[in-house]
Amino acid sequence: MKKFALIIAFIITATFSFSQNNMVVSAFNYHRNGKLDKAKEAIDKATVHPKTMSNAKTWYYRGNIYIDIYWSQDDVYKNLDPDALNKAYEAYTKATELDTKKNYTIDILQRMPIVAQAYFDDGANKYNLGIEAVDDPDSTLAIKEFNNAVNSFEKAYEIYNEVGTIDTLSLYYIAYTANLAHNYEVALDKFNTLVEYDYPEPGIYSSLSKIYIDYKDDEVKSEEYLKLGMQKFPGNEYLLFATINFYLERDKTAEALDLLEIAAKLEDVNETIFYAIGVQYNKIVEDTNQNNEARDNAFENAVNAYKNALEINPDYFDPNYNMGALYVNKAIAIIEIANQLPIDATEEYNIMKEEADNYLSSSLPYLEKAHELQPDDINTLGSLKDIYTRLKMYDKMKEINAKIENR
Repeated sequence: MKKFALIIAFIITATFSFSQNNMVVSAFNYHRNGKLDKAKEAIDKATVHPKTMSNAKTWYYRGNIYIDIYWSQDDVYKNLDPDALNKAYEAYTKATELDTKKNYTIDILQRMPIVAQAYFDDGANKYNLGIEAVDDPDSTLAIKEFNNAVNSFEKAYEIYNEVGTIDTLSLYYIAYTANLAHNYEVALDKFNTLVEYDYPEPGIYSSLSKIYIDYKDDEVKSEEYLKLGMQKFPGNEYLLFATINFYLERDKTAEALDLLEIAAKLEDVNETIFYAIGVQYNKIVEDTNQNNEARDNAFENAVNAYKNALEINPDYFDPNYNMGALYVNKAIAIIEIANQLPIDATEEYNIMKEEADNYLSSSLPYLEKAHELQPDDINTLGSLKDIYTRLKMYDKMKEINAKIENR
């Protein structure tokens, strides 16, 4: 009787063990036939049973099934598990750990780039959600999605590294998206790594410049990266204008002018560039620390720049107003000198007064055009009133004065 009982027990145990191994086989067959729901059900049972949970094959099959669930275009299968991608990667990792005989190692290594690509695509999807949420009243929503995207891009980069591939594209998106997520330490680290790899993307350098100035308050480093970018990508307009704006924002006139002259050759029909050149020369004209020769040369250069801007766009208010103001200020400077002459220097005074009046007359077409473009601009109205009074154009002075009073 005892022997019979032992035989029965053995048969029951063996049958049960066979049943669990059969779950792995069933999972394989269901997967091969495209029945991902049945395959998932079978492999899930196999991964928790003591007889099969420590087999490399079990986890290798689980990885195959779950990665296909993630990639499935059929919503029924796609929705079997929202965490299918992570579970696929975890399964492959566990299979590798258990595969002491290296039966599946090569296959897993070959599949890892597929998993990495899946994480990259997942990051791209989350990145797009972040972009969609940028204008959402809840500003934290975009930050959350961008951070989620960073995590996925980081996973892709990590997996590619595991199989011996340095994926600079994933690295770039980690840096770029971390920057959008205001995760500046990560962005700085990854952007700097990309610089070390000589990654061919000019935007890296303008991004580094902006992070250093806005987050680190390091103007020196910020300028260094712009210069480095300009060296690596000479003629790149994006970097060129980023560097121009850097200098304009810091009143570095000479540096800005050098680059604006380059920009004017690249975009010779861009009126804003010529206007910006005029403004920079205008600053030199008004800088009393400059010698007279430098200020006179700057005056002529400013006039030419504003004229170039207006040849491209005659209805551009700013260069019209600035040109008029440039002539008015020149006239005022001459009148101030004339007023300091001795009383008996009548002839010299009259010559200077005539010169000043000529500059005032030269200003009128530009200020009148500016008034036409922006009739309510008080600065233009005030300038016209003073000029009409000075030139004894009293009818026009009264007309402008009435407009000022009726504003």
